[in-house]
Amino acid sequence: MKILDSDHCVAILRAELALTGRIVPDEELGITAVSVGELVHGAAKSQRAADNLARLDVLLAALTILPYDEWPARRFGQLKAQLERASEVISDLDLQIASIALEQDAVLVTHNQRHFSRLVELSGLVLEDWLV
Repeated sequence: MKILDSDHCVAILRAELALTGRIVPDEELGITAVSVGELVHGAAKSQRAADNLARLDVLLAALTILPYDEWPARRFGQLKAQLERASEVISDLDLQIASIALEQDAVLVTHNQRHFSRLVELSGLVLEDWLV
């Protein structure tokens, strides 16, 4: 499974990124519930909120939405404690997204390599960037 971070979803919605050639047949493509919240927030506060929310709904219908429930939450707590011991900071939302990806044993597709790179070393998180 590959999980799209919100930056890649925005690129798809703006027609800056095509999925052609990126997806392997029968490979599941998902998004975290955390990223859904980020995207809805961005669309709802935009100048064309109704249109942007409708376009977002079309995209979300094509993706598997992965919940932030008990096991990702437990992973989040463990990772946050490890990061704090190392005096490192990653935003809670990014850490929740990474926790879901780790629990799903999925690849996180993000352009935000800087925020997630520490988790690659710490937890084995696998990243891809389709925007480079």
